Amino acid sequence: MVGDDARPISLVDVREGEVVQVVEILGGHGLVGRLEALGIRPGTEIKKISSVFLRGPVTVEVHDTRVAMGYGMARKVLVRPVNHGAIHDGGVHHGARDEISGAQQAGGDGA
Repeated sequence: MVGDDARPISLVDVREGEVVQVVEILGGHGLVGRLEALGIRPGTEIKKISSVFLRGPVTVEVHDTRVAMGYGMARKVLVRPVNHGAIHDGGVHHGARDEISGAQQAGGDGA
């Protein structure tokens, strides 16, 4: 289990499919502004979708949108793994919504 004191790592070092939280962006105002325009800022949770071997682009999902960025940009995004507990359907645990769905599947009417 990963605690809040886990050491931040670069986005390029994250495994495909892993959900992480942005901790810091190591760049000037230009880089920070470009990433913020894409919805990527400290505190944001993102899911790494793919990356290309040997410094190719990195694709992430942020706010239900897929975004690709260059290796150099991704390298400057420091992240921390997120522990959501249960993972459902290969995605992020959505708290109460998943709990209600589970109750409905177990025979409850959800009302």
